[in-house]
Amino acid sequence: MFGESPQVLSPEGHVSRLHLFDLSTKRISTIPGSERLWSPRVSPDGRYVAAVHQNWHRLMLLDLTSHETIELAHGLVLGWHDWSHDSKYVYFFLQGADNPSVSRVRISDGKLEQIVDLKEFRQASVGEWNGLAPDDSPLILRDVATQEIYALNWEAP
Repeated sequence: MFGESPQVLSPEGHVSRLHLFDLSTKRISTIPGSERLWSPRVSPDGRYVAAVHQNWHRLMLLDLTSHETIELAHGLVLGWHDWSHDSKYVYFFLQGADNPSVSRVRISDGKLEQIVDLKEFRQASVGEWNGLAPDDSPLILRDVATQEIYALNWEAP
């Protein structure tokens, strides 16, 4: 499954969609109900797709059975969304806000929950990435750059 990148590949006014590539037939099909979505993540149970709306401000949930789409969360910029191992939550990074964070939304009832406050955390600006460990704890790249200086005194034997 893949989506059309709204800012790179799509001309002005183009509507992004999600697609499936069938490895056996080498054919691409468009997923019904996926208009204006990109950056898909399929749930581990295969029932849903979490994707970002092409305006970058809405995290959406597409039911692959009914092809219905609902909004899970909205914010200034949503990114690096990922499914919990049990398909019950979608974790995401909220950036560009006064209070950047890693949050999650429960699929069953849409309850939002902040997992990690990143206001005082120096996140890497190059190679920015977030993910989940096998126990669903957040993994975040930290910028240690030149703000932390270490000295090593070494004497040759």
